[in-house]
Amino acid sequence: MRTILAACVLAVAFVVPAFADEAPKKGSDADDAFMTGIRKLGVMSGEAFACSKEEEKPQIGKGAIDLATQISLHFGLQAAFIYSGSFGYGTGHDFDHASCPQAIADFKALQARYLGR
Repeated sequence: MRTILAACVLAVAFVVPAFADEAPKKGSDADDAFMTGIRKLGVMSGEAFACSKEEEKPQIGKGAIDLATQISLHFGLQAAFIYSGSFGYGTGHDFDHASCPQAIADFKALQARYLGR
């Protein structure tokens, strides 16, 4: 009887995770919409950095690193890597600098919401 019970428990331990892995997880690298949102936040953060005055860039850079840290803690390293790469893209690509005040305001709102600043 114990052998049958042990075999059943062992079978369940292997079968249940196999079925659970088929559905994409929300808020993870398996969710394309979530990762697109992370990319957009990274680009916006990079644009805010590019728009900032030289004396403000260290604070914006530190804020971006802090956000990447929070992303890695809550959503994993792949999401943090996507955010960081998108930040780099945002700092270097050509964009309409007339949107700089909005990019800086959006970044500060992001900091206030997720970092309490």
